Amino acid sequence: MAFSLLLAALAITGMGVWMSRRWRLAGQSMMAVGGLALVSVIGLQVRQNVLPPKPTVRRAEMAVSYCLANCLLEDSAGGSGKVVLLFPQRRDMNEDIEQSYEDGFVASLRHGRGQLSLKAVHLDGANGDLSAFKQALDQNEETMAFVSYAGVPSGFETLFATGQSNRSSFFVFDSDATTHWLRALKDGRIKAVALPRPGSDVRSRETSVGMPEQIFDRFYLLATPANADEIAASLKAR
Repeated sequence: MAFSLLLAALAITGMGVWMSRRWRLAGQSMMAVGGLALVSVIGLQVRQNVLPPKPTVRRAEMAVSYCLANCLLEDSAGGSGKVVLLFPQRRDMNEDIEQSYEDGFVASLRHGRGQLSLKAVHLDGANGDLSAFKQALDQNEETMAFVSYAGVPSGFETLFATGQSNRSSFFVFDSDATTHWLRALKDGRIKAVALPRPGSDVRSRETSVGMPEQIFDRFYLLATPANADEIAASLKAR
């Protein structure tokens, strides 16, 4: 985009130089317009490179990560290892939202005793594509825990057939408030699921302020093996 604007500004300036040979006033006017355009393009580039815009802080997303990170820390009991954050394809999630999820998770891990390293992975396929999740799991076998911000697809529990060697813990944020996670949660393969509270206002959630735990309690639910059926029933009753 900036390159196209630069070419356009140069073209206008060049046209002004040519026109000034026959029509002095008109040519000088074109040169002035081209010069202003060049200055504007250069100023825009300097601003983007030297003073890039700050990412939008999204406290609701950070609150989700705060809760899931605390669940992971409690489950790991001070252990160490790699944690993979699973995100949808890049085209399906705003960069500011993704960054807010990561920032919220990192902030929470500072309170843990173990040494946990984070790795962000984007699914190679749609959120509901079971094969995309299987591929992500197979490529990250030596992982202590997965945290999915893409929910889980229907039939997710089938990835853990009898004798399956992958013993990673799973934590999920299901933004669509499905119940695809129910069986795996009750079986203990998924440790916790965060999801939007039924009836919560999306606009209020996006502009929410306060402590992470307060925001989470106001706008989200946390499903665990202990309350899985109760949470699933509340979602179906919407």
